[in-house]
Amino acid sequence: MTYTTSTTKTKAAKYDLPGIKDMVSNIWSPVKVSYDKYALWGILHWRQERKTFYAYARGLQSRHDVYSTKRILVVTHVSVMRKHGYGYFEEIEVRRANNDLYRFKEGDFPRLRINDIEDMLHLVVQNWLTNLSGDDVADFAIALRMFTRSLVIQKKRHTYTPYKDPQGFIYVNDNKKNRLMRSNELYKFNDGTLTRLLSSLEDNTKNIDMEYLPKRRWSTLEKKIAHFMIKDINKLLKERRMMRSLEKFVGGRLYGTDLRLL
Repeated sequence: MTYTTSTTKTKAAKYDLPGIKDMVSNIWSPVKVSYDKYALWGILHWRQERKTFYAYARGLQSRHDVYSTKRILVVTHVSVMRKHGYGYFEEIEVRRANNDLYRFKEGDFPRLRINDIEDMLHLVVQNWLTNLSGDDVADFAIALRMFTRSLVIQKKRHTYTPYKDPQGFIYVNDNKKNRLMRSNELYKFNDGTLTRLLSSLEDNTKNIDMEYLPKRRWSTLEKKIAHFMIKDINKLLKERRMMRSLEKFVGGRLYGTDLRLL
């Protein structure tokens, strides 16, 4: 049986004992932690008007399917919407290897193949966009660079290595893909993922040679960051066990096989 931390059972349970609410310690932080999407996009240093426009523009996508396996040969036409110093591509028209024209938006980049992004980058680097104006070429290069930057962060990191900005660690999810776990977003992960990362960090800091671990020695700074992460994970797991124990105490959960709840 796998437990999932409940956020509503304690409030919905009936308290038969007098004063039971006063016995529950305040283990939740009063500080509201929000997800900073601008840091993820790499535009945290932009002014607010430009960030707001970029957040709106990147959500615009084409209604039709933009996926294709044909190579992009040339960019024939672009339509740019400029505001607050940023140019968003409302429409990009390309000619593929089958000589057909395809249209998509800048917001469709995640829906394209990675080979399509490489094809467009080659056109920019090799100066083959002579049919476009200089401003359009510059905006096109910036849009591709911002998108590929996020790809590098997500895919080119080794497993179980520290990430400094934002502070966290790279882990492997159930789909065998590398993902970033931030130290201030541990509450978003279930106990199983946290336990796997905790075991890996402890093995790394103790220089235990395992197959799934990197074959290099960690630096002193990396071990120091790992110790802080281990401390935060242990604290969160302990708080969740306390909450499950309290839910059992008021009849909202069974102990099952988790003897630590006793």
